Amino acid sequence: MYIPKTMTKKIADAFYDKEVQILSKIIVTDEEGGVTSKGLDVVDTFKGNVNFSNCKKIQEDYGLDYSIDISITTSRNVNISLGNFIKYQDIIYDVTDILASDSHFLIVGTKCHQ
Repeated sequence: MYIPKTMTKKIADAFYDKEVQILSKIIVTDEEGGVTSKGLDVVDTFKGNVNFSNCKKIQEDYGLDYSIDISITTSRNVNISLGNFIKYQDIIYDVTDILASDSHFLIVGTKCHQ
């Protein structure tokens, strides 16, 4: 189904009201070739609709065989990929799936245990 841009803009204005940070690992290679992780760095932010209560339903609907802790719907122009982390309300999550639909992305994640 075709979703007009005006409609996606109205959806974003009404529902995408929570700020989420996109994090990436900082990897440092020394002179001898040793690789060290130096933590996480904020690479971008985006607005989304954050939800914690419908995670079981999403798992069932999408056939996910693991428990998710957060689901976020957001516009299709967010620059995020698997391997990134997200931070919302001082909690860091591993991005486990990015599921596209006609009008938005559904980003799901699990709490990071670093």
